[in-house]
Amino acid sequence: MPLLPSVVRDRWRTLWPHWWELAPEVVLVGGLTFFLVDEPDAATSSFESLRAVGLIVGVTSAWLAARLLLARVVPWSLLRMLLFGAAAVGILVVVVLPAYDEDSVVEAFPGAPVVEPSEEPTAVTTTTPAEPVAPELVRTGMFEGIDHRASGTVSLYRRADGTFVVGLERFDIQPGPDYDVYVVPGEDRDARDGGTRLDDLRGNQGTQYYDVPADLAVDEGPWTVLIWCQTFGVPVANSTPLSV
Repeated sequence: MPLLPSVVRDRWRTLWPHWWELAPEVVLVGGLTFFLVDEPDAATSSFESLRAVGLIVGVTSAWLAARLLLARVVPWSLLRMLLFGAAAVGILVVVVLPAYDEDSVVEAFPGAPVVEPSEEPTAVTTTTPAEPVAPELVRTGMFEGIDHRASGTVSLYRRADGTFVVGLERFDIQPGPDYDVYVVPGEDRDARDGGTRLDDLRGNQGTQYYDVPADLAVDEGPWTVLIWCQTFGVPVANSTPLSV
């Protein structure tokens, strides 16, 4: 006598995917495993963030729920496999691919004079244009990675008008999704609480400059320049520049 009635067995076969339908899960697990083995610190740092853990739980729950739902409403197994395959690729593009997407951006110091050719010849004059006042280097320090690779110099400059600029110079940070640049009061800070966002990080390599809001006295007391991953809510690198 069968252990399960035929109706129950038929329903179970309908809900349970064919073995080849699990190819998207194999691709997804394979990609995440490669990332874990190749970049263990960056991969495991997400488990220190409640936001990242919540995303993992939410995506896993949504995946399982979609498996059960589509098994009921989509009778074509090939279509189900294609849908889940697209979802697996999307997750890998968001989670894994940015960790290998190097982007170098090299900038000149903001406000540096740009010489443009004159359209018409002008008369010779003996007037010498005023030389622009060079920015003053106030503080400098080295980048330190937080569960990520990082190197380079972090400098704080004061312009002639008294405003400040944070310079990330000849730096190289392990790439990832949605990095932002913060200044946070205090020394060696690894959280953005109480900090001020300057801008998106424009590239994970190169030399870049970020204006500091005029109301922040970053030359008084210790301040940390923090690179923060918005997607997973984890710190990536920081530096507390010291007076020169």
